[in-house]
Amino acid sequence: MLDFLSNNALVSTLIGAAILAAIGWVWNSSRNRKDSDSVYKFLLTSKSNTGFEFRSTHAIASHTKLPEDRVAALCARHPKIRRNEKEKESWVLVE
Repeated sequence: MLDFLSNNALVSTLIGAAILAAIGWVWNSSRNRKDSDSVYKFLLTSKSNTGFEFRSTHAIASHTKLPEDRVAALCARHPKIRRNEKEKESWVLVE
């Protein structure tokens, strides 16, 4: 097997690219999960401490120190966070 890989540059390149792609996917997935959890925790604490049910993208981004476009993308994908239908840049927890 090793002899085949060392003699076939195309196959070894494809395997190397697949390994790098898998590592990148795992890295991005863990980063998305960590950032998504911080947004969710902020919404939970904000609801209990301030009584505000809806929070703006800007407020979430300011507290979590994430860019607004990343916050909007994470909130849109999170199963327990929903966009406010009246104000497009605010988010609420779904119980």
